[in-house]
Amino acid sequence: MITKEKILKIAKQYLEDRKREYIYIEENLEKIFYEDNHEFINNKGEDNVKNVCVVTYHTEGYQSPESNFISIDADTGEVLYTLYKHGRVENWEEDEDGNLLE
Repeated sequence: MITKEKILKIAKQYLEDRKREYIYIEENLEKIFYEDNHEFINNKGEDNVKNVCVVTYHTEGYQSPESNFISIDADTGEVLYTLYKHGRVENWEEDEDGNLLE
């Protein structure tokens, strides 16, 4: 398993690479959630089971900050997906092949 310090760096780099605006990211390592054998459906609609770490970041909301969650493969460091209140963030910033929309 990758360390939580490394997971946090991966999350910060992912946000920077995606040019996502946010207020702050949870940097308390105790608040990085870990789950063995997390089941999810990837962006291609395939079932997956992986060990994941979830990092929370907050964006500006109407009356208070809104929480968003970056799921990262705890074994490889690959970012799997990001969730916000309306679903996966990648669904509105990527095309079908995973390329960033401009």
